[in-house]
Amino acid sequence: MHVATRRDSSEYVVKGGIDKIWRNYVKTGILFDQGVQPHGVRSLIVNSWKRCQSVDPVNYERFVLPEKSLETRLAINQKLISIAVPIMQDICSIGGKTCILLCDSEGYVLDSISNCSYTIPPGINCSEEYLGTNAIGTALVEGGPVEIGGFEHYKSLMHSFNCAAVPIRNPQGEIIGLIDITNPYSKLPSGVIKILKLGVQVIEHQLRWEKEHDKRIEAQAVFGVLKESVENCMLIIDSWGKITDANQKFFNLVGKKKDALIGVDFQEFLKEDNSYLQLKRDIFAPKKEFYLQVNSISLPCKVVRQEVIETSSEPNKTILIFNTAKYTAHTVSNDTSQHKRFTEEIIGEAKKWRKLIERVKKTAVVSSNVLIEGESGTGKELIAKAIHLESGRTGSFVPINCGAIPKELIESELFGYEDGAFTGAKKGGKAGKFEMANEGTLFLDEIGEMPQEMQVRLLRILQDRRVTPVGGTKSKPVNVRVLAATNRNLWQEVLKGEFREDLFYRLNVIRISVPPLRERRDDIPLLAMHFVKKYCYQFQKPVMKIDDEAMNVLYNYPWPGNVRELSNIIENAVVFTEGNVIAADLLPIHIIEPMHIKEYGPSHSSTDQGLKDYERDIIIKTLDLNKGNVSKTARDLGIARNTLYRKMKKFGL
Repeated sequence: MHVATRRDSSEYVVKGGIDKIWRNYVKTGILFDQGVQPHGVRSLIVNSWKRCQSVDPVNYERFVLPEKSLETRLAINQKLISIAVPIMQDICSIGGKTCILLCDSEGYVLDSISNCSYTIPPGINCSEEYLGTNAIGTALVEGGPVEIGGFEHYKSLMHSFNCAAVPIRNPQGEIIGLIDITNPYSKLPSGVIKILKLGVQVIEHQLRWEKEHDKRIEAQAVFGVLKESVENCMLIIDSWGKITDANQKFFNLVGKKKDALIGVDFQEFLKEDNSYLQLKRDIFAPKKEFYLQVNSISLPCKVVRQEVIETSSEPNKTILIFNTAKYTAHTVSNDTSQHKRFTEEIIGEAKKWRKLIERVKKTAVVSSNVLIEGESGTGKELIAKAIHLESGRTGSFVPINCGAIPKELIESELFGYEDGAFTGAKKGGKAGKFEMANEGTLFLDEIGEMPQEMQVRLLRILQDRRVTPVGGTKSKPVNVRVLAATNRNLWQEVLKGEFREDLFYRLNVIRISVPPLRERRDDIPLLAMHFVKKYCYQFQKPVMKIDDEAMNVLYNYPWPGNVRELSNIIENAVVFTEGNVIAADLLPIHIIEPMHIKEYGPSHSSTDQGLKDYERDIIIKTLDLNKGNVSKTARDLGIARNTLYRKMKKFGL
């Protein structure tokens, strides 16, 4: 028996005798001669041989993955394969008759590169369980570099082989595969383990880089969604004041595409002649105001939030979120009448409107439930917001359209749900609108559309002031003021049995009726100019005027879509006006065409029936003009599509 001599720390060359030891072991199962461990067999090999006692040492069969399973395994390891193959090609080019293998963490061959006639196809399992002692299987068990030669292999078919393998680990330190070099005919080159280690280091470094790159891509995707969900303009500015990113709202505001803005100095958009450092110190702080220069227009802006992102790999960046000032009739007129507006959006001087505002002010200071009635588009939600803002309640104003939510979802929207309450429920559950409006105001728009079974639960909550989420067993106290709105005659719905009488009385503690625009005609010029100013600033256009003919048409039109319809028509006119004056020919045909006004206008609007006839006829005419397109008709009329469908059903259209 000859003793093996050490060539280096990881390589052994057997001079002789191990063949007899192997034959004796596979024949008798005995490794020891008279109680003495045989010389020339490394403990690593001894331990592996013992693990392989159930393996047939002379069976030439190999375990091969079925084609479908192999395809799945290759797909799972595609990134590892793409990174490792170029390294394998470099190792194979060193010289000698070798085959380089890439295996996964279970010992399955994923790819191979050979410069000799010998090769191993993908799908072969090289673990100790199937192939006995070998560099691949033993390295996976030992968790480190392994070199095995000749009779150290447990299976006889591999006794002419010399192999070395080094495991590949992911950034978490877990083995995800390994690289093996095999010479089926003779010894391996000196120092081959060092070469394999270098190759594996390159692969692991690339895997770490790919993971970080994927994280950056994922973070960018998430950030992209978040920045577009922000209600205001968002800018990302580097430490030199250059724009590195922004959301679409900012691009729309300045009227330029992303490619034209990235890298541009933000200073170019600022009215103030300040340095960037001054801006960061003096202006970029919450509540601070600054001016943007857009197409020769100075837009007043207010900072909503500013965050500094500090990174070790690149210069710091500043995220700036800001909004542009809202423009109201106050920018048109210097009248400081106390009835000029109640909030920035509530505009009007007509007698009925002034009385409404006085009623709203008195309503705001109490906590009673309120029922707001009015046609679609009259501004019922604005009135509700005004009541909330004036009330001083510390919670949020939370609106919900009872007519726009499917019947099966309205319960979970109002009351929330617990984790696992139903299929598709968000993990961890979700707070309902009542809980979101705690200490604030819940606005139930289109309350007349609420299903009757939900009316019962709403009545209970209004009485007890406690909510129980869907799927929950415990109720939660809520301090919520409820404002409801409807464009129906809710008492008529009660008489028809469509709305609960007890709920009607619970909601109708204070009743506010919002007049339609045709009953406050004197406010039409004021509102029209308000919307002109608003949309001119929004679209970065010079402030326009409305010529007398166009204003006369607007004044005499009966406005079935009310203020919302007026807003839509003015927006359309601002978009398509080329000069500084909005002319009558830019107004929609159903508004400007004289026969409409003459046939269906004031002479018929003096009675309720005449108004209904007019409303029916104008819907028919607008549908005809739009060739039956309901969505376009709803937009032209300034009403929601669901409202139009309901009116069409009412009129038998």
